[in-house]
Amino acid sequence: MKEHDRRRGVGVVIAVIIVLAVVGLFAFARWWSDRPGDIAHARYTYSASDRFTRKQLDAAGKTIANAFTGFGGCTLDKVAYDETRTDRILDLEDKTKRESPSYSSSIYEAYKRYGRDRILMADVDFTCDGFEPSLSRGPQSMTWYLLLDDDGETWTEIDHGNG
Repeated sequence: MKEHDRRRGVGVVIAVIIVLAVVGLFAFARWWSDRPGDIAHARYTYSASDRFTRKQLDAAGKTIANAFTGFGGCTLDKVAYDETRTDRILDLEDKTKRESPSYSSSIYEAYKRYGRDRILMADVDFTCDGFEPSLSRGPQSMTWYLLLDDDGETWTEIDHGNG
């Protein structure tokens, strides 16, 4: 084999390696950006409830976890329901409406339409790796607001957020 052919063969091998590396990096970047939120290790805690059965609370936790999978680059740490806290927030909604009649929120509207006994507010703790620009890196919390559907088994998200 001539020296020229040998160099050419090495060049082809190097080009193939570069192409494979670029394709591999592209595939990894695509997977990395589309990966779902991690719900595998979430803990669920529920206070005693006069409103909801354990089965309903478990279904609410599952509804939140399923929605959380859309939080790419984040890990769901804990979903906690505290009925006393929910009552305090709904009382605050009433007070705010009394003090400011033009006040409206998705929570207030659902609560007034369907009643207190169908609203669940859960504190959701999670940790993000900083990949998603709308979510900061590190541990954080938000509140998830759910409505128990007429069937008494399934939940619909009303809202979620930090406020």
